[in-house]
Amino acid sequence: MATFEKGIGLTIEDEQSKENAQAVDLKLDKNGLPLVPQPSDHSDDPLNWSPALKLSVALQVSWLAFLGPMSSAVANPAFIPIGKAFHITTVEASYSLTMYIIFAAVGPLLTVPLANTYGRRPVYLVGNLVAGICNIAGGFSPTWKGVMATRALVGIFAGSPATIGPATICDMYFMHERGFYMGIWTFFLTNGPHTASLMGGFIAQYLGWRWCYTIPGYMQLATFVLTAVALPETLYPRGAIHNKPKSFLDLLLFKATLPTRKIKLGDFWRPLYMAKYLTITLPALYYMTCFGYGSVLFASTGSQIFAQNYHFTLSQTGLILSIPLLVGCFIGEASTGWFTDWLVSRYAKRHGGERRPEARLDGLWLSLLVPIGVIIQGACIYHHKTVPWIGPAIGMGLANLGLQAATTVTYAYTTDYFKPQSAEISCFLNLVRNGFSALISFYAIPLSGKINTEYAWLTFALINVVFFVPVLALKWLGPKISGMSWQAPPTFHNDL
Repeated sequence: MATFEKGIGLTIEDEQSKENAQAVDLKLDKNGLPLVPQPSDHSDDPLNWSPALKLSVALQVSWLAFLGPMSSAVANPAFIPIGKAFHITTVEASYSLTMYIIFAAVGPLLTVPLANTYGRRPVYLVGNLVAGICNIAGGFSPTWKGVMATRALVGIFAGSPATIGPATICDMYFMHERGFYMGIWTFFLTNGPHTASLMGGFIAQYLGWRWCYTIPGYMQLATFVLTAVALPETLYPRGAIHNKPKSFLDLLLFKATLPTRKIKLGDFWRPLYMAKYLTITLPALYYMTCFGYGSVLFASTGSQIFAQNYHFTLSQTGLILSIPLLVGCFIGEASTGWFTDWLVSRYAKRHGGERRPEARLDGLWLSLLVPIGVIIQGACIYHHKTVPWIGPAIGMGLANLGLQAATTVTYAYTTDYFKPQSAEISCFLNLVRNGFSALISFYAIPLSGKINTEYAWLTFALINVVFFVPVLALKWLGPKISGMSWQAPPTFHNDL
């Protein structure tokens, strides 16, 4: 079964959709090109929802993607007072971030099968609710072990809503729209930690470090109330027979979307199965280095580096770890999501309506600013006696401009290839991203102590460039690779 049907540009997601495409007139976009995927004629199909409802859902799931990483990172500027409170080193205090990242990596492996069977909505609501409770509990914990335990639980439950967002975007939007709306989601995902640093510096300095855990928890509880009444279910079985249209209230109730489907043990390993596809694995490996060295590196080392070298207060540390990164990401997203949609449509116009994910890869050139920014930050930190703080700030801003471009292109490109498996793809991306990032706090500072920050950061930048080359090659080799027999599309979830 081919991934793409040449000539009409349809994504072949299952035999049913293929038969439907042949039996009825194709639905076209405003440019007269076939829509991918082809929507059904039923009003319950999220592809047929009103633009306002779609946008409302996209913003809600984007906010949920923001909350998890944000709640993990509000305490980043406060690692020094946290260390003093529990009589541990600053590096050991940063392991609380590492604990979140590790469990946010593996937790979605348990919840993605639930989202594909019982719906996205229960995972969003329950995950966010439990994460909020655990964050508040962490703020009141009298022991370091208690804090670390709550970090693990927050990782599991907040990491799950932050993982299935791309599946929801794919539920609602056509291929030529996904770059823009996936970009909104990735912007919120990436900037959760960056906004957290802005909040955390002032919270820790003026309210105390414990509020760095409780305030995000209260925000999550408030969000639970909102989403409980405003976030509808988007999981829609395309192979099923739909009779009476559902009301908005029906979409808020916890009814099994796929009542005939049963969860099997193998479902929990399907995100790992996606690693066999080079069009998924190669972008994932590149993305993990972009995120690790373009964001987590700054978050896990910034508190110590800026306090020692520039004598920053907690609030100043929060500002330096947020504003340059937020500005960089904003510029990066403003230049990427819509642009990749335009690239896909331009390719389709020139190739008889065929839409190919590789068209998006031209948007990846901007991601080369990640290694450039990392090198600049490392060099400026090493020469801090003669280079003011604005130097490393510029480096971080450039790195995050590139990171945002890499994030949007990676998620849009990979989910374009296998839309029915978008939840598994997102889970796999989340796993490699967080698994890689979790290790950075263990070696970044020690390595900079041995070979100095300039050369340590240069090493990280070169690693990122090495992983960029294979992804660039996919622009020309992707269609050939995807056509190989051992790269045949998965057969599970083709009814979605």
